[in-house]
Amino acid sequence: MGANWDDESIAREALKQFPVHGERLVYLGKSDNVTFQVKTKQESVNYLMKLHYAARGSDSKKTVESELLWLEALAAETALTVPSPVRNRDNELTVEAVVNASGESIVVTLHRWVNGELLDREPTAGEARSLAQLMAALHRHAMGWNAPVGFTRPVYDTDNVLSLPGPLKRLSELNVISGEAYACLERTAHKIAAGLQRQTVAKSTWGLIHSDLHESNYVFDQGIPRPIDFSACGYGFYLFDVAETFLHLSPENRRQFLSAYREERQMQEIDAKSLDLFFVWAILRNFAFLARNPAEHASLSELIPKVAKSYFENYLKDESVLGGG
Repeated sequence: MGANWDDESIAREALKQFPVHGERLVYLGKSDNVTFQVKTKQESVNYLMKLHYAARGSDSKKTVESELLWLEALAAETALTVPSPVRNRDNELTVEAVVNASGESIVVTLHRWVNGELLDREPTAGEARSLAQLMAALHRHAMGWNAPVGFTRPVYDTDNVLSLPGPLKRLSELNVISGEAYACLERTAHKIAAGLQRQTVAKSTWGLIHSDLHESNYVFDQGIPRPIDFSACGYGFYLFDVAETFLHLSPENRRQFLSAYREERQMQEIDAKSLDLFFVWAILRNFAFLARNPAEHASLSELIPKVAKSYFENYLKDESVLGGG
């Protein structure tokens, strides 16, 4: 395999295939993917470019394109401001860019930039309610949208839950957490999986979800929240979306969020035990994600035992986790 070319050169070359005249690229960061802001001569018109290093394999292009198809539909059919895709000069959603002398390629996408500010604090009660209204709008659209043939996104189901102990077991093998702590995580995953079998799959409960709507993945512009980064979107229970956002809200803001979400969805109640299940699942998924990064191991060694005692043990004993939501 030849030497990799630098990301900015790859991005510049890929940009030539889009009908956009970028003045300069601003490197934003690297997680699963590498991202750049594309600046233009018009100060208010910018773009987000993603080099999809994580999306590799036979279905990678189709999976990324499916995310963009939903974003296109959200932009066209709702009042939400989302990072809608810019199609290339051939009217295709993605570009394949060569990344080294051996001819390996990756998928590259271009999105319209979503203006707004990340919150560096806990949302106000009003902002928490606005976030719930945003999430309800996403769910209402998902319930009414017919995905095209070939639409391919991850599925957040029992198989997904049962895959989570894998990366967490490595923490036990490295003595980051005790064998007892790992056993608690593993029992929790199996109990969640069993509980999911009792959830009702219906148009009103299951569909396309963002699955990662936390303070790094929404911005506020003039008091209005706007969702960004749909890279984890897929099929799941709508309550899983709610629970993922709950992870990052105070107990009072969770109450505000849930109240507003129920109003928007015209729901009488949300079952507290179901919400506990999805909340614990969201925590477990977050731990499995962080476990893959050795830089997070020190904090996980302290955090996992505390959370296991505060949440997982209660869940395993069928006791309330969120205090009724």
